Amino acid sequence: MCVVEWRGRALAQFPELRSVIECESWSCHVFFIELLDLVRDAHRRGDEELLRRAYGFAQWCLEQPAGFLPNAVVSCYEHVFDAWELRDEVARWLPSQVAQRARPLWEWRLPAERLAEVDRLLASGDHPG
Repeated sequence: MCVVEWRGRALAQFPELRSVIECESWSCHVFFIELLDLVRDAHRRGDEELLRRAYGFAQWCLEQPAGFLPNAVVSCYEHVFDAWELRDEVARWLPSQVAQRARPLWEWRLPAERLAEVDRLLASGDHPG
């Protein structure tokens, strides 16, 4: 997969991030950090259309054979629980394969009681995949 492909797909799905996507000097990591900000705002507003686009795009990236895109999206998922007040909403959108890949990063970043809460939320079965 080439870099242009992710940029074209991202631009089609996130025209609101055009300036980030079209900046050739920025990597997909910069895009994912900006997307994460959009996702947090969408969770706060209950914008399911944007959440479907964002989590769907992240899933597509995760499924790509080239290593850089799946790795970039997993590194973004490392920060998905940084806005702790959104944990219930975020957990409902996380597919199990994301949780499996990102959990070692959460172990490193989250205090034990927060990690236990994330595990409980993800085990509830109220999430995709």
